[in-house]
Amino acid sequence: MATQIEDRGFFPDKVSERVEYKTLSKKEELIIYNYFEDLFGLDRQIFKNYEFIKRGKDLWICTKKDLQTLAFESKGLKINTVGIRALRNPFDDNKKATTNFIQIFGKYATKNSYDLKDHELLPYLRGQDLEFPEPLERGYKIIKYKSEIIGMGIALENRLINQIPKSRFIKNWNLKSI
Repeated sequence: MATQIEDRGFFPDKVSERVEYKTLSKKEELIIYNYFEDLFGLDRQIFKNYEFIKRGKDLWICTKKDLQTLAFESKGLKINTVGIRALRNPFDDNKKATTNFIQIFGKYATKNSYDLKDHELLPYLRGQDLEFPEPLERGYKIIKYKSEIIGMGIALENRLINQIPKSRFIKNWNLKSI
């Protein structure tokens, strides 16, 4: 039986390196909670059953129960991923919430969201930026359509710049409307 280092599973071009998960200090937790509260109005109580952990340069979130899975590392089993990536560059000025995180927790946001109108949905899902006659409040926005969270966008003056990953764009659908 080959070890993961010999076999490397589905990622033969990646060098197998051990990236450790680290729990946040109280100060780091406060920075993260304040960021989500200030930017999106996400109350820290939303995260009471979750744990934020650092992995490399990113911040991940998992349930407190899943965090116990990391104990297997001490038994010699390599855990590749626990939870989902929540923030890129969490302690820099250019931190950004991930689409997966926003699609799960964005429903609790009380500010900085934009509701797509019917005629804006399909162009946005195809990856297009949106233009407006009036400027929007500058910054990250949670993009919604009715009750569904689509992802993220950045409002810059009269534009809403699409932040949906290209791999999730709708490319070849011949939909005229939804």
